[in-house]
Amino acid sequence: MADLFQIGLSGIYSSQASLATTSHNISNVSTEGYSRQTVDVTSAQAQKLGTNFIGNGSIINGIDRAYDQFAFKENIINTSAHAYNEVSYTQASQLDKLLSNESTSVTKSVLSLFSALGDVADHPNTIETRSVFLEDASNMINQYNTLYQQLETQYSGVNNDIENSAAAITELADNIATLNGRILAVSGSNSGGDANDLLDRRNQAITALSEYVNVSVLEADNDMVNIFIGSGQGLVMGVHSQSIVAVNGDPDPARKELALSHKGKTSQVDGSKFGGKVSALFEARENEIERAFNQLGQNVIGLTHAINEQQKQGQTLDGEIGAALFNDINSDQAMKSRVLSHADGKGEATLSVRIDDLSELSADEFTLIVDSYDTGTGDITFEVTNNTTGAKETIIGNSSTGQRIEIPGAGISIGIDSISTSDPLQAGKEFTLRPTRLGAQQASLDETDPTKVAVADAEIKAVVSDTNTGTATFHVSDIVDKGDTNYMDEDSPVTIKISVNTTTSQVAYNIFDKNDNQINNTELTAPINALTGKATLEFGGVKVEMEKGIAVAGDEITLNYNETGEGDNRNILAMSDLQNTKIMNDGKSTFQDVYSEMISEIGAKTANADVAMQSSAILKNQSFERIQSVSGVNMDEEAANLLMYQQHYSAAARVITIASELFDTILQAAR
Repeated sequence: MADLFQIGLSGIYSSQASLATTSHNISNVSTEGYSRQTVDVTSAQAQKLGTNFIGNGSIINGIDRAYDQFAFKENIINTSAHAYNEVSYTQASQLDKLLSNESTSVTKSVLSLFSALGDVADHPNTIETRSVFLEDASNMINQYNTLYQQLETQYSGVNNDIENSAAAITELADNIATLNGRILAVSGSNSGGDANDLLDRRNQAITALSEYVNVSVLEADNDMVNIFIGSGQGLVMGVHSQSIVAVNGDPDPARKELALSHKGKTSQVDGSKFGGKVSALFEARENEIERAFNQLGQNVIGLTHAINEQQKQGQTLDGEIGAALFNDINSDQAMKSRVLSHADGKGEATLSVRIDDLSELSADEFTLIVDSYDTGTGDITFEVTNNTTGAKETIIGNSSTGQRIEIPGAGISIGIDSISTSDPLQAGKEFTLRPTRLGAQQASLDETDPTKVAVADAEIKAVVSDTNTGTATFHVSDIVDKGDTNYMDEDSPVTIKISVNTTTSQVAYNIFDKNDNQINNTELTAPINALTGKATLEFGGVKVEMEKGIAVAGDEITLNYNETGEGDNRNILAMSDLQNTKIMNDGKSTFQDVYSEMISEIGAKTANADVAMQSSAILKNQSFERIQSVSGVNMDEEAANLLMYQQHYSAAARVITIASELFDTILQAAR
């Protein structure tokens, strides 16, 4: 016969376990990541009685966890995607507001500058209009400087977020490995309920990790998991985890990168391929903020350099040739700041980048790699890659001649200022070229005297012959002595003829009058600055500056007299016309076009990121709801279960009571 007492006890145990588990579910109804638990109860092995079997009550096999691994994996995928889109939108919208907001945008200040130029043209002899123009020029430069600083603040914020993300990933990885160990400790024991809660906590940690990076979860023995992130880097292997650390970038230490760290050894990894929030931060930094730096620099470099060049074509109230109003974009410091050397142990050299052609100048950066370098001859070959387009060029030069190396179609040239003799360049040595990156930071107004604004056309102008085969450009840079016996007048133009470049460090020339008679007795020479490529030719109290390119034998520059008079505004009109002149982007864009294109570009990215963020939010919510439909606690259901298990408990207790009464009856009958 079946043991009624034991059957009743098994019912008590089952109902107690079910009541406790239901109460546990109710207590954790608001616990994030909690999975509903149920008691797995089966019937005990029946007892054979004749040809029949009589039941022996129930047994508890364990505490089951309502869990769908496919729904969980779908959820962490959608969590990563949404975190990526959310950060992308946040960064893009922040940049969009910064560039387009009236208080931070440079558009208003640039328009004010050209409006002031128009006023100067209308009143060329008035000091007040010139002063207003310089005030507007100062305000414009301040606006560029301020916008650069605000971009730098956002840039620093992204780098800080990368550092914080690395710390969070490391902490979560350590937590997952620790939970793996605790789960391993209870696997195989009868503490299934404890393991269920640990499994929930581990899944919650994995979900949190998926916000930062793409996560792949592989089941291992004893309910442990291995975690791989990004493009397959192992982060957690059983009870062991690796750390993710932020390291200084190379060649720019301010540009934080990520590395895997384990037992004191680090290996750098590409954070842009990690997915999730981390990828979004890397991509926003490179594709949006850094590009905004470069585009803003391209814009202000083009604007200030064009005004400077036009300023040099005119004369001031004092009758002097106009000097630059803004900073020299090709100063020694500016040119050297455009090159970053990688710490690759393949030699040391100082290089510079000169901006030669505004129409070809872009917002792109370049990677320069040494192919070969001959220490004997100085011959050097580089491979240069446009980091935006991927286009590659092989360029050749010589470090001993001082001649600059042009990058075709880029509007820039490279100067090899020095190469270490103790640590010469080796094949594979890498440099990063950033022609416009610091343009807005370095922009400055260098002239504050309103009388120095070159409103009128210059008294003497340099005109380059159309038949010249060289690429050098020239302009009158100064009139140092009008009393010089050879100083030209209106009826006596002179022509400078380049005779020959005796070396790459100087240019040789002769002077001829209007009848083509040579004036000078001996050939004249002018040294060429190896860094800037400039040379100053001087004769008859006039200085002529060779700015860029190469002058070859036979090139001619004619100096013409240009009568000036009160009310002359021709040069300032030409300066004002720069507003609508398509100088940038191969003659396709004005300065304002370049800035407008930058705003439009980031505006489009912001709109696309917004759509992607909203779409991914829907998918994330759907996958979460799918998990909740399986694992979530339903209070109505649990309340009903409480009543059911309470009745179950009462009924099981009644079985024990009946068994006791039957036993008492048997004892009384035996008496």
